[in-house]
Amino acid sequence: MNPTQIIILGGTGDLSQRKLLPALLDLYVREMLPTDFHIVGLARSKRTDQEYQSFVQETISKHDGEHNHPSELITSFCEHVSYVSGSFDDANTYDQLNDSLAAYDNQMSTSSNRLFYLAVPPNYYEQIFTDLKQSNAATEGEGSWTHILVEKPFGHNLETAQKLDAQLSKLYREDQIFRIDHYLAKEAVQNILSFRFANTLLRAAWNKDSIESVHIQMSETIDVGERAGFYEGLGALRDVGQNHLLQLVALVAMRQPEAFATEAIRYERCRALAALKPIDTTALAASVARAQYEGYKADDTIPHDSETETYFELKVEVDLPEWDGVPFYIQAGKALDKAYVAIQIKFKDVATGMFETKSCHTTGNEVTLTISPEQTIAIVLDAKSPGLGFQLETRELAFECNKGTDEIDNSYEKVLYDAIAGDQMLFTSTEEVLAAWNFITPILESWHTLPLHTYAKGSEGPEHTIIPNT
Repeated sequence: MNPTQIIILGGTGDLSQRKLLPALLDLYVREMLPTDFHIVGLARSKRTDQEYQSFVQETISKHDGEHNHPSELITSFCEHVSYVSGSFDDANTYDQLNDSLAAYDNQMSTSSNRLFYLAVPPNYYEQIFTDLKQSNAATEGEGSWTHILVEKPFGHNLETAQKLDAQLSKLYREDQIFRIDHYLAKEAVQNILSFRFANTLLRAAWNKDSIESVHIQMSETIDVGERAGFYEGLGALRDVGQNHLLQLVALVAMRQPEAFATEAIRYERCRALAALKPIDTTALAASVARAQYEGYKADDTIPHDSETETYFELKVEVDLPEWDGVPFYIQAGKALDKAYVAIQIKFKDVATGMFETKSCHTTGNEVTLTISPEQTIAIVLDAKSPGLGFQLETRELAFECNKGTDEIDNSYEKVLYDAIAGDQMLFTSTEEVLAAWNFITPILESWHTLPLHTYAKGSEGPEHTIIPNT
């Protein structure tokens, strides 16, 4: 492989400090980075290369303390790091960046691969895409590649996503564009495919004939915190609904791909997203709820009349024959009572014959795939209760997916590793992004007609809910 340069636009930002720099160090320690690599941080603040290397060391000490990497390894890693100072909205910055990248190429006597990670606010995307190309910083040399990594949200609605995609397609090929949904890189999320398609027991029952409902829940205990200004222009539905949670819907509802291959898997995810039934905007209250935690507007940066939701619920249906009539309930919120991400599959109660009695009360089986805080799988079954009589009770068969030595704790390791390898399986395609926005945008445009409920911080959420008790 040619030498590889990894350029982090926003090299001193929160994402870089908490996730990207520790992930790159971990890949380095695992010997999973290219033999010859160069990391360039780009940000506004004035720093020399040595000052940025010191910044990286301090960041790793602060945010990656659990790994306790030897100091000599950290020092060795930082020797591969340099810095460029400039503004994202100044075209001259990209000329300086190109000069820095070209200097490394001259040093290595070859054209390098270039990986650009846009760890910046989305409002800079359009200019960055253009300036990287016009400055030749993103130009592919002989035998080398250029990959562009874009953080979510990709667009603000369907129209802006289409506009951004049209611009990208003029500048770069689809195989150069890596739209990040780091949730797809989590081990537990990837395990959904093996759980569904590698087990006959579940594969045979995974349809409308057996499944009564699906409940996908993402609850966070943290509030918006220092992201208040950014979050006010976003809201929970755009922040995690349009991307993370709809991708989980796709993984639950998608048909088995023809092969374990990138295009086949992305095709089936996209087909599931495209099959989402449009929500009737004339009867939103039956399928949509939104809420805001008490105290959200106490932040000085938030308008006193803000209607930004920090919590939402959706009732979704997938317009595929195998899912006809099965509701998918999606629920997410901040400042709740627990940090929890899970998918609950509730099966129909199919007890017949002698079990159709009051003394042999049965309930439908349930399968719960917990993604966070621990990766577990639990199956609830009916069994005979102990005693002389014959009654039934529920029993839970559960196990924790134990971590091996190769388990990736920081999903950004997988994001970066796959982007370097050119594997787009865990990145969303143009068609997936547009299909998700096509479903979400009408809701965003109409749900101002619904009441904005409130809930206390640290509670289970608002009293008003569209999700049946389970």
